Amino acid sequence: MRWWQLCRGLVPVLLFTLCASELAAQASFRDGGLVIPLQPPKEDINPALDVSDMAAVRALTPGAAHPAISPEMLERFGEYITDLAEDYGLPGMALAIVQDGQVVLQQVVGYANLKTGERLTERTRFNAGPASQALTSLLAASLESPSFTYDKPAQKLWPRFRMSARELSGEVTIRQLLTMTAGIPDYTDDILDPAWARPEDVMAVIAQAPVSANPGQRFSRSLVSIAAAGYLLPRSAGKDSEFYKDYIETVQDKIFGPVGMEDATFSLAEAQASGQMASAHQYADRGRYDPTGFWQPEQNAFAPAIGLKASLRDMTRWLITELNMGLTPDGQRIADTVSVRERWQPARTEDSRNFGMGWSRRYYRNVEIIGTEGSYDRHSVAMALFPGYRTGFVALINTDSPDAQKVLSELPLGIAEMLKSTENKARQ
Repeated sequence: MRWWQLCRGLVPVLLFTLCASELAAQASFRDGGLVIPLQPPKEDINPALDVSDMAAVRALTPGAAHPAISPEMLERFGEYITDLAEDYGLPGMALAIVQDGQVVLQQVVGYANLKTGERLTERTRFNAGPASQALTSLLAASLESPSFTYDKPAQKLWPRFRMSARELSGEVTIRQLLTMTAGIPDYTDDILDPAWARPEDVMAVIAQAPVSANPGQRFSRSLVSIAAAGYLLPRSAGKDSEFYKDYIETVQDKIFGPVGMEDATFSLAEAQASGQMASAHQYADRGRYDPTGFWQPEQNAFAPAIGLKASLRDMTRWLITELNMGLTPDGQRIADTVSVRERWQPARTEDSRNFGMGWSRRYYRNVEIIGTEGSYDRHSVAMALFPGYRTGFVALINTDSPDAQKVLSELPLGIAEMLKSTENKARQ
């Protein structure tokens, strides 16, 4: 099936162009169909309504009605995803769309390993990489109590926490660590080599690196910052053993178990031993990928920021919990509604680049998108919430090639177009 076949029997039609490098037109209705180029012009995506976008997230109130994407439109979109993965020659791709607490589309295409011919399934694990940051902030939300909030000073959880500017040490909060506004410079990520670094080294480099700004004043992308937050969080629950061990156990108790993320782990060895870990694939030539090895260590000092390995099934259950604002698919509340939503909000600093606690915000045709995307160890992930439509999606690909990044960066825009089209049609 090719793109022109999407035109049959669906108005509006989801028509994505595959000639991204040649096109720069914005998504639009044309000849009865919806055309979404894979490289829309930058001005079409407004990353912020202004430089300090403090607008509240536009989530639907519980029970509020909204137009649902039609089964026919979802079916065509699923067919397109299959063709897109094949046309780009991607090794494998797993995608799901969730609406109103239900998985309305699930598409698993291609191979866990091209060489062996092992197929992907919904239980195949991927490196979820940067999505780990949002998971760590969800852990923080699950731990909120009268004695612990996002604004708890880090030093109150671990008295030995230090910044190089000692007078600022007591001012740094968990919120600032999670939003990467604590004043930790971005180059600290390059100082620590995951091959040898330990969680204790994360704390040590914070204590030694020159402060880039006063806490809460400036955004600076930093895995070190989020890793530190992750390792301090279990101390709010009374744990004070080893940083790494306490973090893993607390995530299991507070998130993996209640949400039902049965395949999720931070251990590469465990994931591979299950026989359900997608192989890494390296782009070798035009249209050709070769399986290759992973380079990440078994105990990753940056685990709270990039260490998650999870299946499509895991990620959809997490997605439903996010959209339910703390209520799991099985009806268990793991976090307060306000605490969950607060993580989606950009940090209160003018240069936050619209980053909140593991999530970033942007707008496409006035549709609010709360998302995270990126790659780690030759796997790629994209995850997005559309709170105003109680809809979300997740996609996982077992390569980090430019084509994979291109596809993942544009999928949220295609889903936003579906939502906007459905909404406009309902108003007619």
